[in-house]
Amino acid sequence: MGMLEKSAPTREQFMALRRRYDVIGKGLELLKSKREALMKEFFGIVDESIRMRDELTALLAGAQRGLERARALNGVAVESFAYGAKRHVSLNIRARNVWGVYIPEIEDVNLTRTLDAMDISPVGESAAVIETARRFEAASELIVKIASREIRLTAIGEVIRSDSRKINAITEVILPSIKNRIKYIERVLEEREREEIFRLKRNKARRQA
Repeated sequence: MGMLEKSAPTREQFMALRRRYDVIGKGLELLKSKREALMKEFFGIVDESIRMRDELTALLAGAQRGLERARALNGVAVESFAYGAKRHVSLNIRARNVWGVYIPEIEDVNLTRTLDAMDISPVGESAAVIETARRFEAASELIVKIASREIRLTAIGEVIRSDSRKINAITEVILPSIKNRIKYIERVLEEREREEIFRLKRNKARRQA
């Protein structure tokens, strides 16, 4: 409070501190509402990520089994197919505004291609190899979705931690300090008022005497 603490308490200081206490209190409620909204978002993403990870585990297990079977039948064909089907994938990252916090997320991409998009003839390739490729592409698509959600989790988690520190500081240090100062000034002003009343009464009694 700086200058307020060094000068003698006044009614103006008392009113200014009361206003400051109210403003900070309202800010605290907004900060708590923001944290609550972010925590709801956070745990929603956690549930979604867990579901997606379980789905990914099952998808990769099936794709791996299909790959092993295809290799056992014709390993050369699998390697040739993999070489022909390889590609570069571009990912776009955007920022989404959640309670004034810009959360990065990767835009979902469609990585599962048709045979035409793969530029592959179904006649020249076995159905098992094509299905295995589709499963791995679906798994890659899911990995991008999971990565996007985990980036959001990290960003939101940092904001929640920061807001929690601010909330604790306001609740445990700042507001109690202002409240104590308000009570102190209130006591001083009341004491002055009592002294002034006593002085006036004493002067009146002297005049009457």
